[in-house]
Amino acid sequence: MLKYIPASLSIFILFIISTTAAAQSDDPNLIMESVTQQNVEFNIYFLAADEFLGRDTGSNELDIAARFIATTFQVYGVKTAPGYDSYYQNVPFREVKAPTRGTLTAGDSTFTISSDFISMSGFRGGVEGEVIHLEYGSREEIESVDLEGKVVIAGTGLPGQTAPRQMIQASAQKAEWIRDAGGIALIERLSQQQMSWQMLANFLGRDRLFRVDDFEETEIELPHIWVESISEERNQFLGGDSFSEVSLSVEGDPARDFYSYNVIGVIEGTDPDLKDEYILLSAHYDHTGVVSYHPEPITGEYIYNGARDNAVGTSGVIEAAKYFAENPPRRSVLLAAWTAEERGLLGSGYFAENPMVPLNQIIYNLNIDGAGYNDTSVVTVIGLGRTEADDDLKASAEAFGLEAIPDPVPEQNLFNRSDNVHFARAGIPAPTYSMGLTAFDDDINYYYHQTTDEPNTIDYEYVTAYIRSFVLAAGKIANRDEAPFWLPGDEYEQAGIDLYDYEVEN
Repeated sequence: MLKYIPASLSIFILFIISTTAAAQSDDPNLIMESVTQQNVEFNIYFLAADEFLGRDTGSNELDIAARFIATTFQVYGVKTAPGYDSYYQNVPFREVKAPTRGTLTAGDSTFTISSDFISMSGFRGGVEGEVIHLEYGSREEIESVDLEGKVVIAGTGLPGQTAPRQMIQASAQKAEWIRDAGGIALIERLSQQQMSWQMLANFLGRDRLFRVDDFEETEIELPHIWVESISEERNQFLGGDSFSEVSLSVEGDPARDFYSYNVIGVIEGTDPDLKDEYILLSAHYDHTGVVSYHPEPITGEYIYNGARDNAVGTSGVIEAAKYFAENPPRRSVLLAAWTAEERGLLGSGYFAENPMVPLNQIIYNLNIDGAGYNDTSVVTVIGLGRTEADDDLKASAEAFGLEAIPDPVPEQNLFNRSDNVHFARAGIPAPTYSMGLTAFDDDINYYYHQTTDEPNTIDYEYVTAYIRSFVLAAGKIANRDEAPFWLPGDEYEQAGIDLYDYEVEN
């Protein structure tokens, strides 16, 4: 016979149950039982196998990897995001194949694609027009002149920029400004020798991937090229007044539209007051494919297997899914495997703009990414010292015999170079939980984005301890009474105040 239980007693019992479950969800002993070296090895060997051909975005092999992750979520009992009937978030892409031919004519000089210039946009066709010279093509310069119908020639980057990544990002912004001001093309003179021209041409002259809002977009990209101008003679010629008009032609195959997939799962929290808040655990599962000059059939030495970057991280998310499905914490857990990180953080960026749960309900993002490891006694937290979760992160590493250390190479700006940055910019505290990196030395560069990054080269005892510490850190943060926030003065503190509508004490 069932007995009546007073409402107050029911609430008390529910509190006891949720508190007990929470205590279990950040238990190092339970984590050791659940997260086994055997499982970690299986995940990494599978995802980094030669048969996946480097998991390039847009490939059938990456789609199979997505299916593997989604099926694993399903087997473990992970739910789909609220309101969705699939683990997939479809991310629309447009791939523009590398140009096959191209010429630039200026005065009596003709330049050819690859040997002399690189196309920086998906433009295909021809354009000619009157030239206007700007120093850099900064916003101030653009606003001070009439660009209607003009071809802009300027130096690469913006004042003070020297790193190729900075110049590439600035170039895209300048092209938008010039197009909006009525300009018809942008030609940039690359006069800084940061890397060999051939290396740069191989890197930037490959197939290019763009995220689109939908496949009906027909906006024509601004014709935009970088011209090799290392020699003073060529730099002066292109920057001088010896010609008043140019003509540019770029030809190639038509674009290809396709979907790739963010794989998203949810584990509901146990605390009725906190389960509508989420900790986001994330890692990208794509990599860089195969060497461009590969033979047929492709052999292993031409495959970028991406074991460290980022089959390890994907395994971390999979093992977190397994553990928290068995031992849910107080808050809900949002699990994400991102596509197209290697193509410019595109998958995570799409989620940040089209979140499957409201961003202001995501209280923390613990991301896994990295170039590899050169110290198996540490965990490198890119963002340690920036959020209120530092003690949890340090204690979690220590529980498995490791030490959590901060970013050892801040000049590399690693915090803003991985998927976490989209969420940090939105205001969500979002460090990256990396393997033991102490410097970008030969040990790192031997494997980072190299065909040598294969699963049989990994120290699995260390990586298992590292993933266990990641799961423990997630459990500790998910069980906190108060969500951890940015430390005062952080560059993203104000974004967090705005996102969560926090009141600031004077």
